[in-house]
Amino acid sequence: MLGSAVGGAALGILVAASAAMFGTLFVASHVLQGELGMDPLRTSLAALPGGVAMVLGAPTAAVLLRRYGARRTTVAALLLLALGVLVLFRASGTAAVGGGFLLLGAGFGTVMVTATAVVVRHAAAESAGVAGGLQQTAMNVGPVLGVATAATLAAVSDGLRTSLPVLAGIAVVGVLAALKLPDPGDPRATPAGSLRHHGGSEA
Repeated sequence: MLGSAVGGAALGILVAASAAMFGTLFVASHVLQGELGMDPLRTSLAALPGGVAMVLGAPTAAVLLRRYGARRTTVAALLLLALGVLVLFRASGTAAVGGGFLLLGAGFGTVMVTATAVVVRHAAAESAGVAGGLQQTAMNVGPVLGVATAATLAAVSDGLRTSLPVLAGIAVVGVLAALKLPDPGDPRATPAGSLRHHGGSEA
């Protein structure tokens, strides 16, 4: 199917990143309105930088992926995601909240581009459908894990905000999987099946 541990690592990264992202969004919606007293409009405006960063970050991530490779780009993105979660953990004003969401969106958008590219490139052509299904499964499991983690910790602690450092830790755990991804020049960076296209008879 994915042909190597590289594809499996990319799926693990997607689970970790989506868990951190969606768990944080779940927490933030309650904290901003319930704890900080923001109305829905102000909450949306405070979170807007995250969406902007994701939109602008996708083409930027593609450039970084080509220049620096999957490993370094994904490690940096996961650390950026974790930093955004921690900024939101400490944030109390609109500017700080907006900055946290900016980091969150930039990190998550980049991880989505790089990890998905790895999953696709390391799947043999005949297994493309399976690879796509696994990628979607990872993106479904991650948010459930993140929200469940946040809700469970809130039930046994002083509030939802206390779960944010744990969610940041989940993003950092994803770094361990990212270290298995290839950098430029690594033989593992060769897409699945490319040797067949260039003549499989080479010894």
